[in-house]
Amino acid sequence: MRNILPWLDRNFEPLIIVLLFYSVVVLITMQVILRFGFDSGFAWSEEASRFIFIWLMYFCFSYATRNSSHIKISFFLDILSPKLKKVMMIIVDLLFLAFSIILLLSAIQICQSIFEYGDQAVTINISMNVVYGAGVIGFLLMTIRLVQRLIWKIKKFSDSIEVFENEGSFYTGADKLFLLPKNKEKEE
Repeated sequence: MRNILPWLDRNFEPLIIVLLFYSVVVLITMQVILRFGFDSGFAWSEEASRFIFIWLMYFCFSYATRNSSHIKISFFLDILSPKLKKVMMIIVDLLFLAFSIILLLSAIQICQSIFEYGDQAVTINISMNVVYGAGVIGFLLMTIRLVQRLIWKIKKFSDSIEVFENEGSFYTGADKLFLLPKNKEKEE
């Protein structure tokens, strides 16, 4: 159990992203082959592909949040002293956390509304909560990742700016993803 949690912390989003990505590729490829090769196809595949793609994007947002790989403007931060830069980065993360919580609560309200009115997808005949639930899960994961990042930054406040920023999650194991090939230099 001790090894499972750190493994999941590093690999949860990449594992889901890979599975969702390949499922979209397989589904669309099958649809293209059936449509152009056999003059038939599935009525539901296009809508299912869109739903899977939406889920894929939310997991990608969470993964980008975990690795501090999201879009940021660093011009202002680069002119500050390292200590002031660290304080500003914590403030930005707190604002991002508040934003994520607000969007999480909004996504929950949307799902409750869909549940109340019973909205269904057109061709698949499933609840639209399958789609809008991606927002709930995505913003929940982003909130968790932001809390993790804030805890990291508070613990590492006295460390160097490179460790504090943890760009690309290098210091928390992004180089140990199960999808990456083994580095021969580290093994020797």
